[in-house]
Order: sequence, then structure tokens, then C-alpha cells
Amino acid sequence: MTANTQELQSFKLQQRARHVLSESNRVYRFREVCHNSSGEEGLKELGDLMTASHKSCRFDYECSADGLDRLVDLALKHGALGSRLTGAGWGGCTVSLVAENKVESFLSNLKSDYYSGVGKENLETAIFVSKPSGGAMVWQL
Repeated sequence: MTANTQELQSFKLQQRARHVLSESNRVYRFREVCHNSSGEEGLKELGDLMTASHKSCRFDYECSADGLDRLVDLALKHGALGSRLTGAGWGGCTVSLVAENKVESFLSNLKSDYYSGVGKENLETAIFVSKPSGGAMVWQL
């Protein structure tokens, strides 16, 4: 045992493995939906996969934080189709899937319900809109 694990009584291997395997399945399903579905039904499934991912991070991998959980809950309450933590977890930020025609009200509600209570200045750098785009890739020359 190392200094940072010597006080642990268990490692929760089953629930950690459940998260890793289910997350892998969600990633493959997400890709499949992106390639083969369109319209509201496809977007709803993508949102459901994002929210399921957050729940798995929260309960199985235990890498979420109270503030992230609150942001996800508020995002869903205010019209996000799905929401999840992003980055390394244990704090940080969330990403939410929101219909384009609901973005302004979504931002306004999230700012008033979450950020007004935490005294965050410069909200434009804390909460912003982006559109889906290609991720990391390998270029063959």
C-alpha cells in the first residue's frame, strides 16, 4: 500500500470495473447513434447516454463532486437533453446537450440558479456555448 491508500479498507473493484465497462459501451453506442440516427430521437438517446455516464461516474467510479452533481441536476431541470461531468472529475466542469432554440433560457436559468449562489464573476468564461465538432484524430500524409 502506498501512503495515499494505506487507510482504505476496500478498493471497490467490482463497481470500478462496472463503470469502465459500461462507459466503454456508452462510448461505442454514442458513436453509433451519431453515425446512424438523426432528429429528436437520436438527440434524446445521446442525452440519455451522457446522463447515464454521469451517474456511473458519480456512483460507480465516485469521481464526481457535489457541485458537479448540482450542475448536472440543474442542467436537466432547465431543458438539457443530457449532462455529464467532463475532464478528470473530482471537480471541474460539465458539458450539456441543449437544443439550439433553448440555449438562451438554459444559460439564463443556470446562471441564476447555480452561479448566483457561488459568487462567480466573469460568467462568460465559466459558462459558454460551443457546437459539436471533430475531436482528436490522426492525419495521414
